[in-house]
Amino acid sequence: MQYRMVTIMKLRAIMVFAVVFTGCQEEKPGRFFCPAGGDPSAHVDPLIGTSGSGNAVPGALVPHGVVKLSPDCVVDPGDVDSYEYQADRIEGFSHLHFQGPGGGGNGYSQILLTATTGELKTGEIEYASAYSHEQEAAEPGYYMVVLQDYDVKAELTATAHAGFHRYTFPAADPARILIDVGHCRGDSRGGEVKIVNDRMVEGFGLYNVHPLLDLALSTERKTTGQSTVYFHAKFSRSFDSHGTWTESAVNPGSAAGSGPDIGAYLEFATTAGEIIEVQVGISLVSVEQARKNLEAEVGGKSFGEIRAAARAGWNCLLNRVPVEGGTADQKTMFYTALYHTLLAPADYTEEGGVFFSGADGKGEVFGKKDFRFFTDDWCAWDTFRTSRPLATLVEPETVDDVVASYLHLYRQGGWLPKCTWHATGYSRIMIGNHAVPMIADALVKGFSGFDKDIAWAAIYKAGTEDVDGDSYPGLCGYLNLGTPPEYIESGYVSHDCDMHQSASMTLEYAYNDWCTAQAAAKLGRADQEEIFRQRAQNYQNHWNEAAGFMQGRMLDGTWREPFDPADDADDNDFCEATSWIYTWFVPHDVEGLIELMGGAEVFIAKLDEFFAGGYFEISNEPSFHIPYLYNYAGRPAQTQSTVRTTLADDFGPDPGGLPGNDDSGATSAWYAFSAMGFYPVAPGEDIYQITSPLFDKITIQLHPAYSRGKTFVIETVGNSDANLYIQSAELNGETLERTWITHGEITKGGTLRLQMGPNPSTWGVP
Repeated sequence: MQYRMVTIMKLRAIMVFAVVFTGCQEEKPGRFFCPAGGDPSAHVDPLIGTSGSGNAVPGALVPHGVVKLSPDCVVDPGDVDSYEYQADRIEGFSHLHFQGPGGGGNGYSQILLTATTGELKTGEIEYASAYSHEQEAAEPGYYMVVLQDYDVKAELTATAHAGFHRYTFPAADPARILIDVGHCRGDSRGGEVKIVNDRMVEGFGLYNVHPLLDLALSTERKTTGQSTVYFHAKFSRSFDSHGTWTESAVNPGSAAGSGPDIGAYLEFATTAGEIIEVQVGISLVSVEQARKNLEAEVGGKSFGEIRAAARAGWNCLLNRVPVEGGTADQKTMFYTALYHTLLAPADYTEEGGVFFSGADGKGEVFGKKDFRFFTDDWCAWDTFRTSRPLATLVEPETVDDVVASYLHLYRQGGWLPKCTWHATGYSRIMIGNHAVPMIADALVKGFSGFDKDIAWAAIYKAGTEDVDGDSYPGLCGYLNLGTPPEYIESGYVSHDCDMHQSASMTLEYAYNDWCTAQAAAKLGRADQEEIFRQRAQNYQNHWNEAAGFMQGRMLDGTWREPFDPADDADDNDFCEATSWIYTWFVPHDVEGLIELMGGAEVFIAKLDEFFAGGYFEISNEPSFHIPYLYNYAGRPAQTQSTVRTTLADDFGPDPGGLPGNDDSGATSAWYAFSAMGFYPVAPGEDIYQITSPLFDKITIQLHPAYSRGKTFVIETVGNSDANLYIQSAELNGETLERTWITHGEITKGGTLRLQMGPNPSTWGVP
C-alpha cells in the first residue's frame, strides 16, 4: 500500500510537471519521453561548481527554464557570478541567471525578492543578510536558506516562467518583503513598479546586460544588450502597508515608482512561524503576459506541488541515462554534470506560443511558431563542443528547435549569433562562427526539422561576409559577426587584425569551413563543399615548422616575434589559451596535423610533452578534445589513462568541483561524456572517440521518436580504478578493433562491451 501511494504521488507530480513545463511542448506528437526509473535527482548536488570559477547556479529551476530562481551573494563589484560559496552574505533571490558564465561587468540577476525585519533598508549591501551553509539546502527544483540577520527561512521552487517564494518569519512588526527591480549584474537603465492592490505588485525593469559592449559599439548600435523583464507578483496574504524607493529616496505609502534602481517594499505584522508566499510570473513580452505565465504554470497549485513537479521533471530527463557501479561520489558528479547540461539553453516561448527576440537591435514579439524559441546558450564557442552534441543523444527533441532558434535570429538580425541571450542585438562575444558546427552536427546526425535553405544561407553568409570587425583594427575578433575579409583573401587572420587571438581565429575559422563543407555535402551542394574543404586546410598557414607550433603572423606574412608557445599574455595571438594548447585545435583533420608534425611518433611525443609539462588546462574549452587525440595516433591507452586521471583529479563532489567556468554546461558535458566513455572530438561528423568509462554499466534510454533502437548500453567487465585500460571490445557481439563509434550505431541500439584490465593492451593499436 505504501509503495502504491508513493507511485501515485510520483505519477501526479509528473502530470503536474507536464502541465507546468512541458505541456506546450507536446505540440509535436511523441515529443514527451519520460522513461521509468528511480530518483536520480537524489544524486544531484546543485552546489557543485559554486566555489571558485565554476559560477554554477544553485537555486530552484526546471530543465531549460527561463526562471532560474537563485540566491545572489555580496560579491566583488563587476563579478559575473551571482552566488559564490565563499561569500558570507546573501542579497536576495533573483529570477534570471546564466549557468556558469565567465567575464565580468555583465549578467542577469534580474527581479530580486528578499525578506527582512526591523529597520527598512533599500540598498543591496544594507539589506543583505548573513547565512550559513549548515542552514542551506539545494536540490533539483528546490533551494532553502535561513537569512540569519532576520531569522527568516527562505524556500524557493520554480516553473519555466515563474518563481515561487516561501518565507517563514519570526514574530515581527514590521516583517517585510522587498522587490528590488533595479538589482542586476549589468546596469539598471529604467523600469516601473506598481502596487496594484494589497496582494499584487507588478512592473518591469530595463537593463543592459553587457554595458562594456554597449560602450564599444558605434552610435547606431547603442541598443545592444538591452533587456526588459516584466513581472507579476501575487502574495498569499494582504500586506499591511507599503511603499517604493527610487535610488536612495524612500517613499512611504507610494503605490508606484519609475526610473533606474527602483523597488517596492511590502510590510506585515507576523506571528512566529508565519509563512508568506509570493508567486512571481516572469515575461519578456509584457506585464499581462507575466500574469498569464503565472496562471498557466502555477494557478492554484501549492508550493509542494510545484516543488514535486520540478523534481519529477528532472527525473524524467536524468532517468534517460541510468548508470550502475562506480562510487557514490562518481554518481553524484555524473548526475550533477548531466543536470548542469540541461539548464541551458532556456526555452523562452511563453504561454500562448509568443516570444520576444531582439537580434534586430530593437526587439520584437513574435506569435506562435512551429518551434520552441531557445536562447541563453552562452556561448556557442563553449557549447558546440560538448553540451549541444550531448543533446543529440540525451535530449534529441530539443535539437531541431535550437537550430530553428538560431535560424530565427539570422532571419531577424541578418547573422548567426556567436552567443545567444535574451537581450537586443548580438553579443559579439568570443571568436569563430560556432553556430555552424551546431547546425552541421544536427544535419549530419539526421535532424531535419528546420528550414534547410535558410540554414545554408545562414552558414554561407557566416563564412563569406563580415560586419564591423574591420572597423576596429587590432580587435576584429571581438566585434565581428562573420568571417574577416583578410581570412577569406589571405587564408589567415593576422596579428594586425586582432593582436589578442588572431592565430586561434584562423584555426577556428578553418574548422568552421570544414563544418560548412560537411553541411554542403549533406545538402547536395557539391561546388561549395569543395571550396570549403580547401579552405578548411587554412590551419596550415599558422604552422611554423621551425618552431614546431602554430604561431601568429603579421599582415605581411612574417612570423610574429618573439615567440614562446607557453606565453599566456593577452596579446599572444591565442584566445584564452597558449600556442601549446591551440596547436592541437585541428579537430577536423587530426591525420593532417599528425603528418604536419612529422608522423605519429613525433605527434605522440609532443602530446606526452604537453601533458607532462603541465600545459593542459581542462578548465577551458580549447583543451577539451586534446586527451582524445592519442586515439588517432594509435595510442588509445594514453587517452584512457589521461581522461580517467582528469576525471579523478580535476573534478569533485564539492562546491569547488568544477575546474573552470561551466559555460552553459559545457564543462559539465565534458565530464558526462568522458564518464560514459566516449567523446565527440569534431562536432559536424557522426563519430565519437571511445575511452575508459567510469561505470560498470551505462544505459542510454533512446528517445523513440528519434532512434531506431530502445537502448544503447556500454558495459564494462572488470572495471575499477586499477583496471582502467580497455583490453578488447565488442559491439553487439562482434569484435570491435577501432577506437570510435558512430552516432547511427548508438541510435540503432545495442551493446558496447569493454573488457578492462590493469595494463595497456593492443586494442585499437594499428
